Amino acid sequence: MKKYIKILKHEDIFPNNKIKKPKKFTDRQTVKAIILNKKDEVALVTNPIHKQYLLPGGGVESKNLKKEIRRECLEEINQEVEIVRIIGKTKEYRDRDAKTYTTTCFFGQAIKKSKKDMRTENERKNGLRVVWVGKEKLKKIFSNQNKNLKNGKINFYNIAFNTVRDEIFINEWLK
Repeated sequence: MKKYIKILKHEDIFPNNKIKKPKKFTDRQTVKAIILNKKDEVALVTNPIHKQYLLPGGGVESKNLKKEIRRECLEEINQEVEIVRIIGKTKEYRDRDAKTYTTTCFFGQAIKKSKKDMRTENERKNGLRVVWVGKEKLKKIFSNQNKNLKNGKINFYNIAFNTVRDEIFINEWLK
C-alpha cells in the first residue's frame, strides 16, 4: 500500500484564497471510518450548523488507531463497530492553522447500537446526528458538496478539507 492515497494542500482546496505559508506545521493524527450497517448503508454525520455530511471520526488520543476509531464511532454514530481493514491514509497541509493532518480511514461493520448517547457535550450542543445512506446517495451527496465547495458555498475552513478528504476515502473504498 502506498503511504498516502492523496496529499492535499491549502491551494488544492482554496485556489483563490492565498494564506501565508507557515514556517512550521504541527501534526495532528485523525481517524475516519466508512461503516456499513446490515442494510448495506453507510453512516454519515451532520449537524445544523455546517449542514455538510462527513464520515464519522476525529482526532486521536492514543497511538492505537483501531481503538480510536471504535471510540469515535461509539460517540458519533452510536454504534459498536468491527473494523475490517484500512482503506488508506491522507495528509493535509492546512496553512491557516499551521497544521498537517495525517488521517487513517478504516472500513468496518456496525455490530450493535449503544444504549447510551456517547456524543461529547459539544457534539450534543451542535446537534450532531447520524444519517445512513445507500452507496448511490453517498456518491451524490459528496459530488454535490464538492461542487458547492468549488463554487465557494462552503465557508468553514476545516469542513472544506474534510469534505474533499472524505470523498477521496469513499472513492478509494468504492474502487
